Amino acid sequence: MGFWVTKQKSIQKKTWNPFSWKLLRKAKEWVYKLLNYIKSENLKFKRTFTKKLVIITPLFMLLLAVISGRYFVENGYNWWYSLILPGYLTLITVLVNQNEEKKLHYRSVFALPVSLRKTWIYKVLLITAYVAIACGIHLLGIILGILTYNTKSTITVFQVIEATVLLIVTLLWQIPFCLYLSKKFGMMVTILINVGGGVILDFLAASRSLWWVFPYSWGTRLMIPVLGILPNGTLAQRGNTLLNPKVIPFGMILSIILFFLLLTITTSWFSKQEVK
Repeated sequence: MGFWVTKQKSIQKKTWNPFSWKLLRKAKEWVYKLLNYIKSENLKFKRTFTKKLVIITPLFMLLLAVISGRYFVENGYNWWYSLILPGYLTLITVLVNQNEEKKLHYRSVFALPVSLRKTWIYKVLLITAYVAIACGIHLLGIILGILTYNTKSTITVFQVIEATVLLIVTLLWQIPFCLYLSKKFGMMVTILINVGGGVILDFLAASRSLWWVFPYSWGTRLMIPVLGILPNGTLAQRGNTLLNPKVIPFGMILSIILFFLLLTITTSWFSKQEVK
């Protein structure tokens, strides 16, 4: 009996292992290649203001939050996602594009034996990493403030972690969009549309029933049930219909769909670019 069980196990091992190891090896190679490309993109910004901005921006926001005193957490988040973060994302995207524009208008990229589709996607992923790192630094600062500085805050550590994850997801679509605007129209147009227009639409639409029609309002709308903060910065009162958490999965799904849609469209557009 023991011999038969051992034999069956050895047969299962032989039939399962080759396929699983092959799949695992391919996944590992793909991740390794992806990380290498992102690292190569990141090296282009060594000792540049772009990388410094990743740290300076959240620290600046935390300093403003400290100045606001007992509203450290509320203002630390409301100002972050309504003003500072959209501006940071736009500026980072513009700087990434300008870095290539200065190098003979992308000629160095077009000359490489690498798919232009992949090049565009790697740039989007790099900017995503920069946004995630800045949000992570901001999150750590807020958590530290809750535990040591603003201990009476009604907003918990779990809430700010959830809020940060949601903000990153709801902002993803802006990355390929801003990269396209920057490449096509330049810095000023990108800032006017994504920061100027974005802030206005965010404030006006986030608390309305048609908030889902305006992508710029998605992040702020989701912050209401998560943090209990209204678009104007005040705390929502108990019983407010805007505190309904059902909007969270809906907003997440919309954000992911729009991100992949814009990524597909802009990647296709960039792949058809030629050296000027």
